[in-house]
Amino acid sequence: MLAPHLKQKVDKLWNKFWTAGITNPLVAIEQITYLLFLKRLEGLDEERIIKNKNSIYDPQYYEKGDECRWSYIKQQSNDIQHLIDVVFPWLRQLESIMEKADTNGSDLSTIGGRMSDAYFQLDPGKGAILADAVKLIDELFGHVEASSVSDDIMGDTFEYLLSEISSAGKNGQFRTPRHIIRTLVEILDPQPGMRIIDPAAGTGGFLFSAMNHILKNNTAEESLKIEWDGTPHRADGAGLVEDFDEVFNGLNYVGIDNDRTMVRIGWMNMILHGVTNPQIHQRDSLGKRKEDDKTKHLIASETYDCVLANPPFTGSVDKEDLERTLFPAAGASGKKASLAITNKSELLFVWLMLDLLKVGGRCTVIVPEGVLFGNTDAHASLRRELLTEHLVEVVISLPAGAFQPYTGVKTSILVFQKETAKAHAREWNTNNPPRTQNVWFYEVEEEAYTLDAKRNERKGQNNDLWDVIKKFKNRYENNFDELVYFQPQYFTERWRFVDKQAMSVFADVKELQHWKDRVAGIHELFGLPVDPVQARELIEATQAKLIKKLVGNILKSATPDISEKMSSKNVADKKKEAKKALNMGAKKVRSLCFAKGIKNLFDQEEVLGWQLYQNMFKETLETETELNLQEIIKGKKSSPSKSSEDEFKKQIKTIAKEFAKLDGYDVMLRTIDVQKNEDGIKETKCWSAPVRVYAQNDEWESEDGQLKGSHDENNKIRPEYVESLELYDKKGKLKEALLDPDCIEAHNWKLSAGQYKPFSFETIKSDKSVAEMISELKKREQQIIEGLDTLLDIVEAR
Repeated sequence: MLAPHLKQKVDKLWNKFWTAGITNPLVAIEQITYLLFLKRLEGLDEERIIKNKNSIYDPQYYEKGDECRWSYIKQQSNDIQHLIDVVFPWLRQLESIMEKADTNGSDLSTIGGRMSDAYFQLDPGKGAILADAVKLIDELFGHVEASSVSDDIMGDTFEYLLSEISSAGKNGQFRTPRHIIRTLVEILDPQPGMRIIDPAAGTGGFLFSAMNHILKNNTAEESLKIEWDGTPHRADGAGLVEDFDEVFNGLNYVGIDNDRTMVRIGWMNMILHGVTNPQIHQRDSLGKRKEDDKTKHLIASETYDCVLANPPFTGSVDKEDLERTLFPAAGASGKKASLAITNKSELLFVWLMLDLLKVGGRCTVIVPEGVLFGNTDAHASLRRELLTEHLVEVVISLPAGAFQPYTGVKTSILVFQKETAKAHAREWNTNNPPRTQNVWFYEVEEEAYTLDAKRNERKGQNNDLWDVIKKFKNRYENNFDELVYFQPQYFTERWRFVDKQAMSVFADVKELQHWKDRVAGIHELFGLPVDPVQARELIEATQAKLIKKLVGNILKSATPDISEKMSSKNVADKKKEAKKALNMGAKKVRSLCFAKGIKNLFDQEEVLGWQLYQNMFKETLETETELNLQEIIKGKKSSPSKSSEDEFKKQIKTIAKEFAKLDGYDVMLRTIDVQKNEDGIKETKCWSAPVRVYAQNDEWESEDGQLKGSHDENNKIRPEYVESLELYDKKGKLKEALLDPDCIEAHNWKLSAGQYKPFSFETIKSDKSVAEMISELKKREQQIIEGLDTLLDIVEAR
């Protein structure tokens, strides 16, 4: 979780570009990405110089190259014209500059082409806004120039920046929710060194999530932190030895997108998550592969272990532009033989993914529900190919609001493994058994966020995604119980960023050295309880007596011998004089306890400790003032404190430092393991459906008359019966009554989860009588008939 004050800075950065007239979120992020890229370049160039290589800022390559450094841009941060006239022309020429500077093989060798059409769009008259933006970027991404850019904070900051995208508005693009991406990655379970591709990469979420998954699975449990929604932290991959470098090798992460802006954003996202030389490129994944195409090797057939994607849902493409060899033909002869069977992108992308996978490779992809039950030849052909020639592992039905506010389209997660090589694709004989024997389904009803357009967080509540991951991995166990429900436990920690200020205040705490420039829990830094409430109670309990004594002593030091001086006065006068003296004492307490030097001991951004400290001193001061007042009126003598003001200050500083340990922000986490929920569930959320089941035919006899009935005494299908059948007619239509009507093949290979959901009496339990329910059903039937009649009238009137 990003610290609240960092989120506020990101929001400010957004607002700067918004007020400057850049209201398209993608354009704003692109402009920010340009500035981040310029900041990163200077760090890379410094590394080159250490290796005795030429600087890309050398005037011999570009006259004003030295003025394109980030350090120079910061000095001229309000000069937009400088960016437009000097920096961005240099940036557009960077590829040729690198060639002159002999940068082949460096970190810069694959960067230049991405910026060849880069333009800065901020109005030249908005210099003050640029200055603020440059300052914010420098603060938010303070270490982006360094090679150790895998720090959680920078990656999380950029991800939060991307989360501000409300809708891309082009070609069905939008940012896939990260908790759903993590579910796909968990199911796919990529391993170190595997080659992974997202052919509709967008902002790169699937790719960096795959990398984080590998690191997480190779991190000691005692080090790992998992947020309530599954976001991993401190995934250091320390368990990796030989394969560690492979995790950050950009050649293992390939992203393709048709949108130039998305490519730049996705590339920077991978860079900020520590990937070196990420292969994020612009091209049409579905388009023709030309001989001179420098990126065609990235989408070569059968070269990837894993494919992850959320391709455009409702796009259509020109069949003439497609790479024909990837898809089934529209017909057997004539022009149709040279055209693909469909122009629907959601179908074409799945065929593309099959092509990209090695045999044995696996894919998790989000598809609109129509892919799973559509009736066109293309829909049925795709499903038949997946089920008969490959292994469809699972279909996870997502709730309709999962992609709000971008789209209300109902979607599912489709998971499959490639089992037939491209050379033998679409050669399946109808009488051969399908390679997929059973498909496992899961129907998600509740997940991490509400299902309306607001998508509010549901922290600590039931989340079916945890259950589906656990059950998917254990679906073949003999004792598998569908009514068990698995959930993690949730708990809260308080985190803080260990910056220079913290290091200075707590210079005596050795543990802080280990966490310098990182985020840690206050229990890790100071030995406090993990629960922030218990930590606060402990600090308040240990400091209460000290504060009481300190405040009392300061008050007494301000009112020495006051009781003796007022011995002859009446009660009213005593009270008046005593209040006056005590007010002076209270003023001294406030001046000492709330001094600027004391406030500076506290975190200046996350000020929970400062607030508690102030409240406790104010409450104690009020109580002690009243107590002293009553003692003075009663004439009770008190011994004035012998402590000096310097000693008071020392005591105050000690107390303040204890409260300063509570500064930070609360983060809800989850346990790594999931446990059985005590209540379980009343209705199963998962089930399995067979692909092919032969219908019972008791009348069948073998030619020699020795065998009768399609099934033997153990109710198993006889091979002889199968051999005697022709399941499909010459037109490819399934013959009636040969297959069980409930199997997937009998349903035209449809894979919609609800189609095979087991009947449950739990779903129809009601307080109504049977007669009332039948009456209600008849009313609904009549409403449906009337609706169909209206629809028919509309159709016939056209």
